[in-house]
Amino acid sequence: MKCILMNKNQKIMLIEYNSYNVISKIYEIYNIEYAPLAVFNASKNKSFSLTKAVNDWFRGRGIPSWRKGLEKLLDKLGVSSSDELLNKSYGLSLSDQYWLKDVNSDVKWENINFFTNDFEYAAYLDASLDSSSKSKISLDKNIFRSPNNTTDGMLQKGWIIENGKRVLVKGTYTFNKEEPINEYLASQICRRLGFDYCNYEVEWSDKTKLISKCNDFINENEELISAYDIYNSEKKPNNINDYEFYIQILEKHNVPNARENIENLFVLDYLMLNNDRHLKNFGVIRNVNNLKLERVAPIFDTGESMQCNKYTDEINFSSGKGKFFSNTDKDYEDILNTIGKDILRINLSKLNGICDDYRLILEKYQDKLDMSDRRKEKLVSGLDKRITKLLEFISNVSK
Repeated sequence: MKCILMNKNQKIMLIEYNSYNVISKIYEIYNIEYAPLAVFNASKNKSFSLTKAVNDWFRGRGIPSWRKGLEKLLDKLGVSSSDELLNKSYGLSLSDQYWLKDVNSDVKWENINFFTNDFEYAAYLDASLDSSSKSKISLDKNIFRSPNNTTDGMLQKGWIIENGKRVLVKGTYTFNKEEPINEYLASQICRRLGFDYCNYEVEWSDKTKLISKCNDFINENEELISAYDIYNSEKKPNNINDYEFYIQILEKHNVPNARENIENLFVLDYLMLNNDRHLKNFGVIRNVNNLKLERVAPIFDTGESMQCNKYTDEINFSSGKGKFFSNTDKDYEDILNTIGKDILRINLSKLNGICDDYRLILEKYQDKLDMSDRRKEKLVSGLDKRITKLLEFISNVSK
């Protein structure tokens, strides 16, 4: 069928979307500047297939094939693939304002978007996060009218509505199931240090087990653009490193406090030994009406940290490596050296008592997670060691 790729109320292009959930043809381009940045980037390079770029972007909106529990989720929903979910509700998301409009339809974005319109979520959340249920859920047409068709990442997750706010609920992935606690810890560190962050809370229920919850940090006039797409929007010169190149792009677009916010991100990762800060786990907020890059996205998605993928005997906070742009295995000491003396502005005395708070949250869920006292103490002492190491680094830099 012929569809128009839309950005809120702006027409981007007229496309053919076939029964195999593939965009097979682009008939006409209206306003390419309003396209997803990855697609716009491809449009500037004649060696790239724009049709392929649109397909890659669209499929990237769907639930990835490596999502934990995906096969069970699809079976409960009665669909054969995550691609099939994409066209169930116009391809709408709570991370941006893009959607597909049938060329013969008079539907309006104001009436269907999930920022200002309610949606079904209870049945989907049960299907995704309830480990006790093995039967198919009772389906009606409204279950697919949901932003949960377009959630990326490997963790089981789903959007809900609480007190009128759009809230993302995330489960666990690693065998230690500590990701929600790590998100909470990241929030507490950021709050104390004055970093801009997405706040996470932790909850437990017999159905969903341990989960984290956070509010959507964009509104109906914004979109989240990944660092990956920002980085690839320009060609990097040979005389500059990835880190400076990325900040240079943001500063060219007058993104406020760009350097400081990116520094804060990697300081947090240093403290928590986050090993999953890939280029789609941070980014920038863009206004979809005037296409202005407005601000660095708040720090989010720090769950895969604090050695949560390690057995207790393997835990080691003395050193660590993380993702740093194109280097996916960079020593954290080298990352701090790249940041340099700017780190002197951070007042680590504000973290006094954070280890005690960390112990309390671990103890609260210790029995639920079957966590040994030995593991708990190694984690708490590990956080203390990371703070001490950062203090030593700051002391050495200041000399």
